[in-house]
Amino acid sequence: MLLLTLFCLASLISTIYAECGLRPSYESFRGTGKRIAAGRYAKAGEFPWHVSIQSNGKHICGGTIISALWILTVAHCFAEEVPPDLTVVVGGVDLSLPLEEHKPDSLILHEGFDRMSLKNDIALILLSSPMEFSNKKIPICLPFMYDINTWQHCWIVGWRTRSAAAAVPASHVLQKARMKLVSRERCLERIPRLVENMLCAEPERGERGPCQVDSGGPLVCSYWNSMKWFQVGIVSWGEDCAEKPTHEILMSVYSYRGWIETETAKRGKPFFTEGLDNSAKAKMVPSRAEAQLVLLEYSLLLFIFLIAFRFF
Repeated sequence: MLLLTLFCLASLISTIYAECGLRPSYESFRGTGKRIAAGRYAKAGEFPWHVSIQSNGKHICGGTIISALWILTVAHCFAEEVPPDLTVVVGGVDLSLPLEEHKPDSLILHEGFDRMSLKNDIALILLSSPMEFSNKKIPICLPFMYDINTWQHCWIVGWRTRSAAAAVPASHVLQKARMKLVSRERCLERIPRLVENMLCAEPERGERGPCQVDSGGPLVCSYWNSMKWFQVGIVSWGEDCAEKPTHEILMSVYSYRGWIETETAKRGKPFFTEGLDNSAKAKMVPSRAEAQLVLLEYSLLLFIFLIAFRFF
């Protein structure tokens, strides 16, 4: 009975708290955190933070799990209010299979969002109830610095084609492309209308290009040997896929960390940034969730000790 109780407590802890940016069903915790399989289609567990935002059962935009209650996406996918039929689908790479659905409670568009220039193209969705994390549902880490040279092994994923020139049907299986961030100066040479807080990325050599991506989906990168993935950008728009190379324009997540924390706190459900502290030595620091998990683990050990002391 004691072992069963302890097992239930451990399971409860793991569903409430999950360390961001890891992929437990895809690689071991001791892995490098940088391996992504070659090929066009994503494997199960490769991007456990990616979600499908749907209307009337059809995929309209991508998004990212940043906590049990919050989804990060772009503003241009929505009107001012949440459509009554909107759902957030999580936990898989194949949209033709039954997946877990969550209803939104509210939609928060950036107050400075401009539909013409796509300035401040960022939004948050508050879920009506918290999701339980699992190997298929893990929050992404938010970045701890802006410098594009910090980030390595960047990828972009999505389910639908955004090419206006070709009527190619959306893919029901999540597709991926390896990307690299490019400097703002270089991006401005090609795209002079680039507004503030936007990043630019292009396909790595040998990649087909990011034609199969979603507005609202993440560009994720790894950092050194941290074994974690960070959402550096949110896909806002891209060039015509008929042109090569194809550039993707992203909202810089780092630039909006303060906005995310402020807006979530206003709703009484504050989000606390996970990941690395930008210190001189870039040491790992525990997140709030991790600190709470450690406290629970020590409490559990104390409970075991007291039970053992009583019997012996």
